Amino acid sequence: MGEVANRRFQIWRMEGEIRQIDAVIKMFKPGYDVEAILPKVTFRKNPAGTPKGAGGRYAYTVLREAGEPLEGREIARRVLGKLQKPETDKAIDMLAATIHSTFTRRKDGAVAFDASTWPGTWRLTHVTALARHPRA
Repeated sequence: MGEVANRRFQIWRMEGEIRQIDAVIKMFKPGYDVEAILPKVTFRKNPAGTPKGAGGRYAYTVLREAGEPLEGREIARRVLGKLQKPETDKAIDMLAATIHSTFTRRKDGAVAFDASTWPGTWRLTHVTALARHPRA
């Protein structure tokens, strides 16, 4: 199968999946306008060039190795250094926001944010648990 034919098949398959999702929505809410559902907004290209999820995983390693609380931008700088990526302001800002979001979503208390200073700092609370499960 050629590249064009393969892409057409993928489009046909995805359109079928969308029709199935629309049908399920209408089963539960017959009058719902499925055309009003907006497409998911995705982030632009990662300016740091890091693989998806790598920033968050490396951030735990950086905190573990630092042994002290660090602010988000400093964690991002160190992660970029570990990954041998350029430390541009844009890359640091986006990675710091990603790290903040990743840490904030954790519900197990493995990291804690101290907002008593500006900027706030992140610290590990369960170092031994994260050492055993670095992908957590």
